[in-house]
Amino acid sequence: MNSTLNVENLPTAIPLFPLPNCLLLPNGNLTLNIFEPRYINMTEDAIASNRLIGMIQPKKTNKKENALYNIGCLGKITHFSELKNQKYLIELSGLCRYKMINNKLINQGYLLANVAYTGYYSDLTVNNKEISSVLRKEFISSLKSYFNSENIKADWKIVEKAPSSLLVNSLAQSCPFNNEEKQMLLESKDINSLVENMIALFKISAAGDIKNIN
Repeated sequence: MNSTLNVENLPTAIPLFPLPNCLLLPNGNLTLNIFEPRYINMTEDAIASNRLIGMIQPKKTNKKENALYNIGCLGKITHFSELKNQKYLIELSGLCRYKMINNKLINQGYLLANVAYTGYYSDLTVNNKEISSVLRKEFISSLKSYFNSENIKADWKIVEKAPSSLLVNSLAQSCPFNNEEKQMLLESKDINSLVENMIALFKISAAGDIKNIN
């Protein structure tokens, strides 16, 4: 269990940081450059409080209002640096996914949301469970095909020795998947589902553009 948070003291009201094409997973890490005044306010309020921020993705719609997905990930500011012009560089550590119930704009200019963690308490458990050897082998194989298609070089000796959870989380967050794909990864039931979804995305990307094939 996370040493600073448990089921009983998870906050039900959290500041939201809507950011498209940005994925934070439980046990993952994310570095963010904070420069907008409203999010500077959010960062300073979080630092002065419990250092917790809820990452969430906006939906791409034709409507004027900014619709949000209702599943996001709570992150804790583990490191921060104050830069010039009151900007911040922060590092978030992913803790637990949540479902947004509602949100409102507060005077500081950012959104404050009421959230529930039902169904995601297992995110707080330190999970060292490895995926099956068969699934890991398929994951590495599809990853190699994807990297080859994108002309990305990798030290495969290091990749193949990396713990599954670390490897999967870091690649899920860093690969250039689109909004919908990243949301699908975030909402994966467990690490096995996450791996299966990533394999599917790697295979689709490696196959190239098939839209014009009749």
